[in-house]
Amino acid sequence: VSAPGSLLFRLPHKLPDREGRSALVAMSVTVPPEVQRQLGEATMLYAYRDFQKAMAMLLEVVRLCPRLPHPYETLGLIYEEEGHKKKALQLYLMAANLSRRDAAQWRRLAVLATEVGEAEQALFCLGKTLALTPDDVDSLWEQARLHTQLGQHRKAAAGLASLLQHRPHDAHVVRQLAISYTELGAADRAIELLSHVTASLTKESPPAAAASSSAAGGAADERRAGGGVGG
Repeated sequence: VSAPGSLLFRLPHKLPDREGRSALVAMSVTVPPEVQRQLGEATMLYAYRDFQKAMAMLLEVVRLCPRLPHPYETLGLIYEEEGHKKKALQLYLMAANLSRRDAAQWRRLAVLATEVGEAEQALFCLGKTLALTPDDVDSLWEQARLHTQLGQHRKAAAGLASLLQHRPHDAHVVRQLAISYTELGAADRAIELLSHVTASLTKESPPAAAASSSAAGGAADERRAGGGVGG
């Protein structure tokens, strides 16, 4: 697919469903009947894989109604199907910023941004997700992981400390937070954290139960190796 020009990138929307279901969004802007017709025709052209004609019509819709999210979504789909995921991501972001507040949409965008190596974009999307669903432990974990990856240990520690409020006995979270403290030159805080958690576990669990808890924690660690915090 050839580059459509700078028109698309003047606006910084609902991410199309990855399994092929309809990605239509509620249109809060007034859409003239002619534009609705063009949008419908462009969607049909996309469905029949006539991408060039679909793109031309979608660009015209963008020119006429630049605050309508759907054409950006469909353009993103075209780029993604052609293997241009980074360009698709930018178009999806445009649509996300024009759509209703949707935490799941921002979470999916964060996954796509991570897939294409755009860590900062992924963090932006995770920030949007957590603004809507602050108790999303998987997003908190992924945010902390990306901050660590970028060497932003102070931000990683803050996120992990927040996550620890939801998972106070999660060995994986505790260990990563201790590492972040160490990276920040606060080894004393890391030791204090580990001592506190160890004492808490010992106090709450008799020896047999503590052993069982440790085994369960190890299994949870293995599950998390795939990328999320276990429930």
